[in-house]
Amino acid sequence: MIDAGKSANKKKGRFAELQATAFLCRKNCRILARNYRYLNGELDIVAQAPDGTILFVEVKSVWKSDKGTPASRVNSKKQFQVWKTAVHFLHFHGGLDQKSRFDVVCVDMSQGTPKLTHYEDAFVANQVIPRC
Repeated sequence: MIDAGKSANKKKGRFAELQATAFLCRKNCRILARNYRYLNGELDIVAQAPDGTILFVEVKSVWKSDKGTPASRVNSKKQFQVWKTAVHFLHFHGGLDQKSRFDVVCVDMSQGTPKLTHYEDAFVANQVIPRC
């Protein structure tokens, strides 16, 4: 049986990711991957900035004004999952020495139309790179 709430949330998440992807394209970024998975981690968007930097972009959305800011939901556990998946991506797509950063794009739908906020270098990895 499919949970209607989860299905609706999935659709909202896909919509927010599509908005974020279009936003990054307008900033002349090249999309390298969407929904890249490794173990129990996922990268919403992997893009390349015009200067060549690899962007690992976490997309968060809010649909009601009483739900707080989307960026506040990128906690340390989520950051670690994103980092671990990013290391895997880099290892298999050009090597670990590539210039990269972790960004967050927030999509606020509480007013009915998308309002996007892009946080560049939203968090910094402070873990030792494991062997993949």
